[in-house]
Amino acid sequence: MTMTLAEAFDVVAWSQTLLERLETAQGELDKKQGLKDEKGWLMLAIDRLAASRGELGDLNQRAMRLPELESAREEHARTLQNTAVDAIERLQAGVTFVAGTRAPLLEALFGKVKLPQARRVDREDFERFVADFEKKLSSSYCKRIMAESSFAPVLPVVDQVRGAVTAWRAGFSPEPLTPSEESLLRDEIVAHARRLELPMRQARLLAEAALAPLKNAFDDSGIGQKPKRRKTESEPELNAAEEEALPVEAEATPEAEPEPVVEAVAPKKRSRKAAQAEA
Repeated sequence: MTMTLAEAFDVVAWSQTLLERLETAQGELDKKQGLKDEKGWLMLAIDRLAASRGELGDLNQRAMRLPELESAREEHARTLQNTAVDAIERLQAGVTFVAGTRAPLLEALFGKVKLPQARRVDREDFERFVADFEKKLSSSYCKRIMAESSFAPVLPVVDQVRGAVTAWRAGFSPEPLTPSEESLLRDEIVAHARRLELPMRQARLLAEAALAPLKNAFDDSGIGQKPKRRKTESEPELNAAEEEALPVEAEATPEAEPEPVVEAVAPKKRSRKAAQAEA
């Protein structure tokens, strides 16, 4: 079956969502006693899908440079924005773990920061937010504190924050591709999507088996869902229900001459006197 570029991109993007839901389900399953086999199945699903996704590299980011995926660019930018906020939240948790809830560094970096709101703001407001946060990170005060050996575990998270912000910014200004580069990139996206279909299907089946002992756990996890099919310009505007409601035109046939209608006249009922007189 032919796979369009939009469908292939959605498969690749959905594989990340599926992996995240599998990891969330694993966290819930690990809280339960026993279920050794089920936990092993779910871990196998995660490992298999993660290994398949490991070959993607920065494919999602490069895909945004294709003109056909312009409609997905805003959606992708929102995902990158959430990824950047996730990294900042991890940094906050890391500083809290190392220095405690009353650490001066927490106040310096997160004193007036409202991270949940940062997920919903538009591009301009988020740019102001991350620019201010980067300024705080680069201040001499923060650098001096994080140079202490106790903050060594936090430094990789700082790099993650900076990398996530850079990726978010790059999503708005994709470099143009040559026609040959576009063709190669399209082929690469479709090839990866076809390769991911099997491990994604296997991961869903393994997860369903693993979560079967827990009532409604599989349905609630969203693992069984599939990416919503992206509508393209070539597709009809009507959905299936509307198409069924359309009248079906019968083939035209020559009209036959109508047969004359003969009305049957019931015989007039004779009275008893008339019958006696006739007799």
